[in-house]
Amino acid sequence: MKNQNKTLAFRVSSGLKNIIGRDLISDKYIAIFELVKNSYDAGATKVTISFLQTDNGDEKIVISDDGIGMTYDDIINKWLFVAYSAKKVQNRKKPTFRDKVGREFAGAKGVGRFSCDSLGKRLILLTKTEKEKITHEVEVNWANFEVDDTKEFINIPVKYSEVKESLDDKKNGTTLIVENLREEWSRNDLLRLKRSLMKLINPDNDKTDDRFVIEMIVPREIENDKRAQQNKDANINRTTVNGVIQNDIFEKLNIKTTCIEVNISSDGKEISTSLTDRGEYIFNVIERNRKYAELHDIYIKVFYLNQAAKLNFTHQMKVTPKDYGSVFIYKNGFRVNPYGEAGQDFFGVDQRKAQGWKRFLGTREIMGRIIIKGENNQFIETTSRAHGFIQTKAVATLTDFFVDKVLKVLEKYVVNLIGWGEPLKNDFDHVIMPNEIGYQIVSQFISNIDQHDVISVDYNPDILSKSERGQETLATSIKKLENVAEQTKNLNLINLAKMVKQHTTEIASQNIELEKQNVDQEKKLAKAKHEEKVREKQIYFLQGSTNQNVKNLINGFHSVYTLADATKGFIEFLTKTLLPIKIDDKKKILSILTQIYQTNEKIHKLSDLAIHGNQSLKQKGDNSIYDFLKQYINAGFAIQGLKYEISETEQAFNCKFDPSSIGVIVDNIASNSLKAGATVLNVSFGETSKYVEISFSDNGSGLDQNIKPDSIFEWGFSSNEKGKGFGIGLYHVKELVDEMAGSVMVDKKYCNGFRLIVRLKK
Repeated sequence: MKNQNKTLAFRVSSGLKNIIGRDLISDKYIAIFELVKNSYDAGATKVTISFLQTDNGDEKIVISDDGIGMTYDDIINKWLFVAYSAKKVQNRKKPTFRDKVGREFAGAKGVGRFSCDSLGKRLILLTKTEKEKITHEVEVNWANFEVDDTKEFINIPVKYSEVKESLDDKKNGTTLIVENLREEWSRNDLLRLKRSLMKLINPDNDKTDDRFVIEMIVPREIENDKRAQQNKDANINRTTVNGVIQNDIFEKLNIKTTCIEVNISSDGKEISTSLTDRGEYIFNVIERNRKYAELHDIYIKVFYLNQAAKLNFTHQMKVTPKDYGSVFIYKNGFRVNPYGEAGQDFFGVDQRKAQGWKRFLGTREIMGRIIIKGENNQFIETTSRAHGFIQTKAVATLTDFFVDKVLKVLEKYVVNLIGWGEPLKNDFDHVIMPNEIGYQIVSQFISNIDQHDVISVDYNPDILSKSERGQETLATSIKKLENVAEQTKNLNLINLAKMVKQHTTEIASQNIELEKQNVDQEKKLAKAKHEEKVREKQIYFLQGSTNQNVKNLINGFHSVYTLADATKGFIEFLTKTLLPIKIDDKKKILSILTQIYQTNEKIHKLSDLAIHGNQSLKQKGDNSIYDFLKQYINAGFAIQGLKYEISETEQAFNCKFDPSSIGVIVDNIASNSLKAGATVLNVSFGETSKYVEISFSDNGSGLDQNIKPDSIFEWGFSSNEKGKGFGIGLYHVKELVDEMAGSVMVDKKYCNGFRLIVRLKK
């Protein structure tokens, strides 16, 4: 039998300060974020972050806001009460100023104030409310807590005094002065802080009346800022330290691209999805939320970045999307770190991309934000603030929701319908626009909606009225579309169903007639196809031109060929001139030159083929790579100086390829063989179930044993000791092969020179 005649209590060592101070929040940037959040939670409309000199010449950090300030009782019962937070639901007293501005609390841990310990050894707190005439001053020497861990936390003294003068002439607010800084703040550190602050606040806050401004003041950087401002090509907001923080927001750049917006209602019962493309509204669907019960009051906006959008973003922001970040998460107005940072893959987006790079989007191709509003108690940040959310069921569900309801819907449109928003391979001047594929859009999305969950569907009728009659029909989707229309009682949708049905009927009638004609012509077509196959091996390079228009076109190609050849020389000269020069962003400049060089090479090769071979430059479908290469070499298009040996075969080795790209690839390989002292280049063929393999083998000096085979495909790599190469030939080969969805590799086992194997899709 136990005797219980007394109670015990925990004692708290002074060492607790380190645990909830600089050991917990060790990142100096996040430490400042926490203090900015405290100003926001105090109702401030502006907070300034100043890096100033003390009387003895050291630097101090001053964070000052115009929030409601604190009374003496607030200091005793809240600020000095460790782990107590007046922001927690059970501790809130209403009504407050927050009800007027509609703010949610950015933090509720009760330890954010200890971020000051991460920044410096000494803290002076100055605070004043509007009704008081005095300013309260609290001085904390964090080193006092580190002297003896046997001392209890509550017994370490904190100095308090009253100051009669106003707080920087403000009616109310709080100022934190951090001295004896633990780390130096270089200009690069300050720029990183400013750029991080640009992404700290939810961009949508700009759309409300709840004003909150952050300003950085660093007198020692004023002159450096002036020099930075002289660079007209720079983004001043990102290259200067001083000034008001301008919120980074994609919409301000006015880049027209594909955008999806998904909203889960505040009660979690409905999901709304809207899609726009290059300024054109596509559709909006509202459905019941049956699968994601843990989620509510969440808004997601994601943009797809094609190559044009990436270039535009880089041009305006002076930072690449890859280095800027991807999809950021905000909770109650403030960003949750580290989601969205470059290299972070919270949703497993890049893992999916690796499984199907031609089917899935990666973090480098999307940019946007997830905004979590209201209490949402299942989304709780880790106390350190550097590791995102504590893992809960809701956090896991958010991942599933993002992939299923945002990413897959965006992929369905971008990949399946508009061809990644890039120029078509068979028409480089054309990019698919939504009004060309209206019926396909409806078919793709309506046919995949669970009609039992649909509440309403809205669409842009213009994308249907402008659609071409020859587009894919909707026979498989009509019934479902009619069911949805009937269920939602949406007049527009009912009319859409009727119009689609009529359209399908018309096309079906036309198809029946065409099928009858096809039956009659079947034998003739079969015979024509056979004759075409016989002639196929002779059509790559036709001699002569019987039509005057063709002659005129070829004369024009002569000019293009001459200009492209001259441009090639200029690029090589410029590249060679830049290589030994030490300049900023040289790698970026050379990379751009490389892209220009590669494009120019393709233009040069296209002109060459058109002039000398009168070749069909817009090949469609599969073609014989064997026949093409044999005729290319026999016709004298390949670089002279080598003996070309092509293995004889009756097999066609049909695959998909771009003639100009193949020409450039052969020329680059032959050029490297010549530089390696080779006299013979052998070309042989093989195939697998999915690929055709072309092996290029020479009798040159081969690859040095100290060189890793994969490194030769890197930009700027050159093993040529005589300095004849720029290290971009094999880089071009890999880039061109990648464009054709193929691959290229070095045969490491080949010992009689150098062998390169190119694989092209069938």
